[in-house]
Amino acid sequence: MRVRDVQPRRAAVVVTCALLSGCYGYIRDPAGVAGADGGPTLDGTVPGDGGPGVDGATPDAGFPPGPPQCNDGIDNDGDGLVDWQYDLGCWGAGDVTEGGRSNALEDGWTVFEPSADTRIVYVSSSVGDDAWTGLVPEPNGTDGPKKTVAAGIAQLRDGSPDWLLFRRGDVFVDEVLGNWPISGRSESEPAVIATYGSAVDRPRFEVSRTFFETINGGGVSRNRSHVRLLGVHVLSYGKDPDDPRFMGQGGSCIQWLQEGGDFLAEDIKCQFAQVNLQGAPTLPIAIRRSVLTESYSLNSHAQSIFSIVHSPLLLEENVVHHGGSSNRFRLAMWVPETDPAVWSAISDGQVYFVFDGQPFSLVNLDFTQASSMTGVANVLQAGLRGVTGDATIEVSFSTVGRTFQVRAPNFPEGEIYEVRTSSGAPGGTDLFPLLVGADARGPAQGSPNSTIFNRNHYIASSYGNTVMRGNVDADGASGGAQLRMGGVYENNLSLRNAHALVIGSNENAGGPDIGGEVLNNVALGARDISTQKQGTGFLFISTQATRDGAGSSLINGLSVHDNILAHNELGTYNIRALQVEGDGPVRDVEVYRNVVYNWARPSWEDPMDQRALGFVFLTPDGSSNIHVHDNVLHQPNGGFLVATLANPVGLRLENNTYWSAAPNPPDVWSRGWYFIARSTTTEEWRAATGETGMQEGRVTYVDPERTIETYMASIGETPTYEAYIELALKQSKHAWRPELTAPVINDYIRAGFVVDTSR
Repeated sequence: MRVRDVQPRRAAVVVTCALLSGCYGYIRDPAGVAGADGGPTLDGTVPGDGGPGVDGATPDAGFPPGPPQCNDGIDNDGDGLVDWQYDLGCWGAGDVTEGGRSNALEDGWTVFEPSADTRIVYVSSSVGDDAWTGLVPEPNGTDGPKKTVAAGIAQLRDGSPDWLLFRRGDVFVDEVLGNWPISGRSESEPAVIATYGSAVDRPRFEVSRTFFETINGGGVSRNRSHVRLLGVHVLSYGKDPDDPRFMGQGGSCIQWLQEGGDFLAEDIKCQFAQVNLQGAPTLPIAIRRSVLTESYSLNSHAQSIFSIVHSPLLLEENVVHHGGSSNRFRLAMWVPETDPAVWSAISDGQVYFVFDGQPFSLVNLDFTQASSMTGVANVLQAGLRGVTGDATIEVSFSTVGRTFQVRAPNFPEGEIYEVRTSSGAPGGTDLFPLLVGADARGPAQGSPNSTIFNRNHYIASSYGNTVMRGNVDADGASGGAQLRMGGVYENNLSLRNAHALVIGSNENAGGPDIGGEVLNNVALGARDISTQKQGTGFLFISTQATRDGAGSSLINGLSVHDNILAHNELGTYNIRALQVEGDGPVRDVEVYRNVVYNWARPSWEDPMDQRALGFVFLTPDGSSNIHVHDNVLHQPNGGFLVATLANPVGLRLENNTYWSAAPNPPDVWSRGWYFIARSTTTEEWRAATGETGMQEGRVTYVDPERTIETYMASIGETPTYEAYIELALKQSKHAWRPELTAPVINDYIRAGFVVDTSR
């Protein structure tokens, strides 16, 4: 069944799904537009249950005063479940009505009601007992919850709408859902994994392997479907640099490798572990209102979310942070010699450490007084501090994980951090074989640095069936979101990403054109990565011949409008707010009502070279109908405003407003307002591009200098980026702060770009 066209202006990108009732809230219409099922929109102003919205609006008429039904101690809907602690029909204690429709959104959260034959199984690590039935949430002397995850799963039935509920506030160590064995009955009667109890903290699962997955084998169906995973915290402790179990290795948080689908993950926290979506699901997958942070790999690629599925994919109102790298440490060695007696026999140790590509030779290391592995680490630390002159370097040994870790906060995330042999040097004992053992993948050392292959969102496939809406996307290794085959990117907040958004790639499957809609987003600055200086906002790539040899991947049908790209300070090269490029024709693109403000540099190494660019259009032969209109580009610290090739193809510019602190007419080739292989005058620009209706002059806005720091000050919080991230990573269903979400912050930034008519 076709649900809706996710690109209202064009028919190039369509989302379909087999679910009823508008995909059960998964893929819904844009904010302010009624959904296919008449349900709530993203901004929450029309609550699904008639209760108060996220803005605290007055409840609808007909609800009597008094405590909300979800916090009154009464089973108001007669399902045997009382209040928010036990009834999944409640989004929280403030929910006015206890009843609801399964999969409906209430106050932005998905609610569920049990079917007549639903079996509810409770599990608690703190008060449970596997000898009990698990059908009672609290111990009563003769019965109560199960204690272990495995015992709880064993009570579930395939093809039934059963619930598995974990007690909030509990901690489960080395217990996982594993290869999930069951499906729900249908879209409207799913299998639900969720939480219960009076605590507000998510149950925490401290694991060393993948927490939830669908893989082949184990006698389970390849078509597992109709599953909801809600409200759990997954910590991959082996990758937590502050954990004594640290070893730099671990599994995924969620891994879908089979068919089926109709899977929702909501209010999940994945820490040091990624979401991995592969296989061939045909039904929708959604990740909503979850926190994904610090996924990295020491010897492979890593993302916060990696997807190659073709089914409809919704990523909505998540906080995604620092995917693909870690800035907490620089090097780990996870199969070293761990016998202190071996080390204490060495008085003339030598080895090379490489920090950010620079080798440092350590010689005459004396371990004879080291009676423990901590003592060994201390000798290495003293040696490194001596040769580098940096007293902040720390070398530690995790006592449980049995891994060396090196921290060097004054050294940048770099391409090369490693240990090298000193076997070619005269004299001394080479420490390399003791520090760097081997595992099945080779030498057991690695660095969690950022590279061009790692990012927060790596959506490699989907054929445009991806909707990314209302997310906070911050500090990804080489960028925020890569929607390689297009889709909808709406009302997201990008913070300090080397690229806020990339659509298009020569790695795409050849054949289909790509497009979509990029609307109402805010990107606040870019930054360099360890292997590349970078400062890009939106990048759109049209490819004539993909690497698979199957054809082209051309941009055809793309709308980019009502976005704000502002305040680049950390990206130092390749600075461009929006760029359209490629070796294949670009067709039917509309770029309008966007604002570019101060997308340059806070200071110039050479004031005569100000090659930071607002818009860049590098359109090859065959391009057509690229309409760029009604945009405002301001560079108050200098920098170019717009650039094209010498003979722009298919480009129509009109009614854009330009202003830069750079000189116009330009005084040198490398600074000015307009760029066509060099700086050009206004007259040369008009003659080359045919632009009409252009205006030159500064637009006076109410407060264009608004940033995440000024926003934090406006809500009474510490006015730093780091303070915002710390609070955003604490978001959860039962401690939800709307003022920390992308839509609210974006509204604040947009309000600063209202034209000030009083001056």
